[in-house]
Amino acid sequence: MEHIKNALYIVSYVLMVAALLIVSVFFRQVLASVLLIFLIILPFISLYAGSYGARHISVSASLPAECVYEGDDFRIRLTIRNTSPVPMLRCILDYTFCNMYKQDDRSFRMTLPGESFANETYDVSFKTALPGVFTFDSDLLLVSDPLHFRTFRIKNEIHIRCYIMPRTIPIPYVPLTMYEGEAADEIVSESGELTRDIRQLREYRAGDRLKDIHWKASAQKGELIAKEYERSTDLFYLLLPEVKKGEEEKVLRRYYSLGKAMVEASMGFICSVFDPSDKSFEDLRVSDADSLNDSICRIMEHKSTSEDVYANYMYQNPECTGVIRICPEEIINT
Repeated sequence: MEHIKNALYIVSYVLMVAALLIVSVFFRQVLASVLLIFLIILPFISLYAGSYGARHISVSASLPAECVYEGDDFRIRLTIRNTSPVPMLRCILDYTFCNMYKQDDRSFRMTLPGESFANETYDVSFKTALPGVFTFDSDLLLVSDPLHFRTFRIKNEIHIRCYIMPRTIPIPYVPLTMYEGEAADEIVSESGELTRDIRQLREYRAGDRLKDIHWKASAQKGELIAKEYERSTDLFYLLLPEVKKGEEEKVLRRYYSLGKAMVEASMGFICSVFDPSDKSFEDLRVSDADSLNDSICRIMEHKSTSEDVYANYMYQNPECTGVIRICPEEIINT
């Protein structure tokens, strides 16, 4: 496309020079002859100036705000720096812009002016309809010489990520259950003590809970071995956001709304984040607004999935109870 535009400029310029040549030959005008010589030399000057200016121009980007809320404008601050005396008035920035949940490979363009010896800043706004991680990426800057005879392709790396936070929604009252399971053994409670302390392993006795059986030791000894605890289990809340493909915003809004209500009520909790790439879970402690924001940013960094997140969690933690599932349409206690 750029080659076609350049060709049109060249053809127009050649026609103008040809017309001036006819005038200078048939009418023998001295001024026309001087102007003709100047027009013949000018393209070489323009190409050199364009080549020189292209080596001294760059575009960088920054975020005025680290995160915004869905529905608000997502703004990027572009800084165009031209250290040469050549004004590059037609700088085209190729870029992609999309929500990581809604991948879009389309390329867009914006035209920016590159004044000589200038360091100009421009704010560009984009609309955001859904929560998630929005990306702005650009690898190429196109710069034309003053006569637009040639377009120079400049490698220009810009990679911006902005977290678009969900809006809160009304959450109907749900009686929340507390979590208990093997995964809690190494989670530190609010008092700074381990949530479960095994005092010793002993033979199974009538009345012992099945969840207290130590299956590895039982397999090695050939008889049932139970875990005896130093004290009773310190329970806590565990939220499991199930970010499904096509319904990401529903889960994010429901988790953020419930999490905010729990934090405001001084109800700290653990958020277990599912990573579809290796089917692992990362437990994040949430106790205030900052850690709540950190947890939802961490959730949005992972892709959504079509897998059953709860089934994966139970497969890895078969003895646990009390998981609070954050589903697209409801909150489920298990």
